[in-house]
Amino acid sequence: MEKFNVGFASRMQEVVDILGSVSELSRRVEVAYPTASKWVKEGAEPSTTNLIKIARVAQVEIKWLATGRGPKFEQQGVNELTDYYAELANPLIRNTVIGEAECGYGSHLHTVCASDYVFVPVCLTEKMNDLDATGNKVICTTAFNRNWLENYLNVDPQKLSTLIIKDDSMTGVLNDGDHVLINHAKKAGGDGLYVLRIGKNILVKRTQLKPNNQLLVTSANSVYEPFTVDLANTEQDFEIIGKVEWFGRKI
Repeated sequence: MEKFNVGFASRMQEVVDILGSVSELSRRVEVAYPTASKWVKEGAEPSTTNLIKIARVAQVEIKWLATGRGPKFEQQGVNELTDYYAELANPLIRNTVIGEAECGYGSHLHTVCASDYVFVPVCLTEKMNDLDATGNKVICTTAFNRNWLENYLNVDPQKLSTLIIKDDSMTGVLNDGDHVLINHAKKAGGDGLYVLRIGKNILVKRTQLKPNNQLLVTSANSVYEPFTVDLANTEQDFEIIGKVEWFGRKI
């Protein structure tokens, strides 16, 4: 039976208040929900590895987390990003000037919190297959609302990236210049729009899974002929990078 610690349970509740929920705690620390729940509700003490992870994701001092002694936060200012709110102007009110949000920590009504957003990397298309290798593959980031990603798209924000369409093979469905949001958790292939790597080329195509593990790859532009990929052939220079979950377009 795990050791019960009332003080630790209280500090873990403060961690949950910072992160937003026990579900978010379990996701960020990469443990099962019941495990994270025991830390908070029963005061069960985590392993040293998980204690370090908890302190890191909540941006609190590990000494405070483990013992209750010393300062709570690593440094004032860094952790404030978790609770940072910016005032938003109402664009529907007459004569309202729409500009940058006013910075403050006032009422949370008509405000936006920085921690409510996920900054998804926009990657160089020729290096999409190396997304997780190094940070220098990312050219910028795009902000998405965390709640929208998790509850509307039902995706893990940590498994996402975006790229900009640079060809006309999917014109009419995805046009040149469109931004597509890629779910790297879906690499098995199936029916839908997928990002593929063939040799050194990164392509966005419509795919359809056929019998005998055959993947039919088609384009919206009739100039590009359809072809089939044998998913059982592991020697071919082919990879499914991820599924397109959403796209944005400039009008």
